[in-house]
Amino acid sequence: GPVAAEEAARALFALASAPAALAHSLLDDVVTGDARLAWRGRTVALANDPAEELPLEAASYVVVDLETTGLRPGRAAICEIGAVRLDGLTHAGTFQTLVDPGIPLPPVVTSLTGLEDRDLAGAPTPVQAVERFLDFASGAVLVAHNARFDIGFLDREVELVEGRRLAAPVIDTVGLARRLLAGRVARASLSSLSHFFGTSTRPCHRALPDAEATAEILLRLIGLAQERGARTVADLGRLAAPRTRHVYDKRSLAFGAPSSPGVYLFVGKGDQILYVGRARNLRERLRSYFRGGDELEEADFI
Repeated sequence: GPVAAEEAARALFALASAPAALAHSLLDDVVTGDARLAWRGRTVALANDPAEELPLEAASYVVVDLETTGLRPGRAAICEIGAVRLDGLTHAGTFQTLVDPGIPLPPVVTSLTGLEDRDLAGAPTPVQAVERFLDFASGAVLVAHNARFDIGFLDREVELVEGRRLAAPVIDTVGLARRLLAGRVARASLSSLSHFFGTSTRPCHRALPDAEATAEILLRLIGLAQERGARTVADLGRLAAPRTRHVYDKRSLAFGAPSSPGVYLFVGKGDQILYVGRARNLRERLRSYFRGGDELEEADFI
């Protein structure tokens, strides 16, 4: 739901406090530059969320997979896009295009995908290819395996043309599998899930086959989600969302700590001192404890 501007500014900019006027000023570029967000009075909200009440079986899904020249948008580029469209949980078409990234393919990418520079000569540019993909995906929920990676590359090309990010709802099959198959699979990789479900198409580091395998996995995961009571795409999104660790929720306790050297204590129940530490930069050391590990969940900082 809507988030107060002050709360959003504190979370985004790691501020100890943020008066309403300052929060609005800091957030305005973020909100107005992202098609997914909008101002609702003094709160930040989703611009529109068609998935909120859309039944799972009535939605359109476009499962997308990218091959790229590297791992980071801006430093690497798209070299292939593959996608499968599902309308009403029924296969409704595919999309595939090679992409000329404008740079030579690294040897590791050629080894992994089998693609070579000559295969991409004359192919659409990344911007052209993404524009064609978006026409194919119009009105659909986007789905990807490790969606942050694929959507990051798509977002970059959309921003270059429109100055905004993608506004479509996104489902990550990694998060969905981890939630629905907890204890049943050791890993949530595409190859592991393909083997677990026995998909007819096996992933092979090419965009369209990987998208087809992901689409089969999605349908099986939707069935499992429905068994748990999921009825709408919004329900599916909540199941797919990564769980926020309790320890990460406490990161605000480090806000305002000085960046100077100092001593800190871990204090447990009954004010028992569990640990005494020292650091050259107290702020960075304290924040580091809230980025991972579950062993500190019951400790409080003083």
